[in-house]
Amino acid sequence: MNYLSCQHCGHYNALRSEFLTFCESCGKKLPNTFAEWKQKNPEGSFEAFQREVSIYVEEEVPSKPGWMQQYLWPAGRRGLILGVVLVFAFVAVAGTYFGKQAMVTWAYPKMEKSWLYASWQTVTIGRQAVEISTPVHLSVSDKVLPQELRNMLDYAKNYRNREDKGMQITVDMYSYRESVSNNLEEATTGAAKEIQAEEGISDLQYTSNPLPQTNIQGVLQEGSMLYKGAVKLSFYNLVMVRGQHRWLVNIRYRSDDPNGQEVAKRIFNSVKVK
Repeated sequence: MNYLSCQHCGHYNALRSEFLTFCESCGKKLPNTFAEWKQKNPEGSFEAFQREVSIYVEEEVPSKPGWMQQYLWPAGRRGLILGVVLVFAFVAVAGTYFGKQAMVTWAYPKMEKSWLYASWQTVTIGRQAVEISTPVHLSVSDKVLPQELRNMLDYAKNYRNREDKGMQITVDMYSYRESVSNNLEEATTGAAKEIQAEEGISDLQYTSNPLPQTNIQGVLQEGSMLYKGAVKLSFYNLVMVRGQHRWLVNIRYRSDDPNGQEVAKRIFNSVKVK
């Protein structure tokens, strides 16, 4: 595996794509990015960049064999044929009997009721700190940002829950450069467009209401959308702006899930910008 070392905190960042720009640990911009190297080496490839700039660490743990290697290969050709037949049979039955809605509903279940009674975590995350209480752990999950947006930022950090059993919680934090405009109207419009542009999302409907706070500008977008034409999702989208800093907190759950609504409101009411 190839890594880029952060000169600020020393963290080794896995170099999985050419879009790696910010350190996964401290959130600061890495000194040697592919985009900057490409400007000096216009004919150079990503592989050449890895060889020249990155640090290579040999993987010691062998990858776990896939289910086909474990169960089908030992059975030989007959096992492989049987596996293929079973897969096609399942797809055929799912498409004709269960239908599209049943399959997507199964893939996006209702929230587990245990979240209501679990021990919630109250944490402060990010350099531009925000406090939030959730029933599940939020971990770093940095997005691949467009080049145009990366050029406008001094800092970016994204968090989300890994255990997304019926609810998705994301927290995005950005610090814009002094030369870039960062106002609430642009932030709320951009947040709604980002949801609308997601794959599988349609029929987006929402209302916007200003936050009853004086220390920070904010808007709560509350509404619903259709996921893959089958499952209706409800969401809270909290957008906040102060100076050059911007915070986005997004909570999604199935619209027919009353437990999801109760948990989402509790999470929303816990959000505080430090």
